[in-house]
Amino acid sequence: MDFPVFLNKWIIGFKPIKYTPFWYWYRLINHDSWRMDDHQRYSDFWLNLNHGWDHMNYVHKFEEFWGKGSYPPEQIVVSKESYDALVERLNQPPDPKVVERLKEIMSKKAPWEQ
Repeated sequence: MDFPVFLNKWIIGFKPIKYTPFWYWYRLINHDSWRMDDHQRYSDFWLNLNHGWDHMNYVHKFEEFWGKGSYPPEQIVVSKESYDALVERLNQPPDPKVVERLKEIMSKKAPWEQ
């Protein structure tokens, strides 16, 4: 392909098509005046194609662990006051009675070890 330089620059820099499959394809086939960043674009093209597979695998693993239909995870929104109250409670020392009870429970043998 032997386009004039200004046309090449216009196509490569045209923002609506930038980083689309057509843009990567054009950069791949148009290797007149090969530049160093073209090598980076070439690998970027294949990584971009494979991203869909990676994401699909991530969703599968997420749902395998958390259950079908659990992706995307729910977003929990907490008011500033509730968040501050939660942080304040977390920063308080634990109740000694609860700590002793927890130690007692953790010192017992597991049911499968009895």
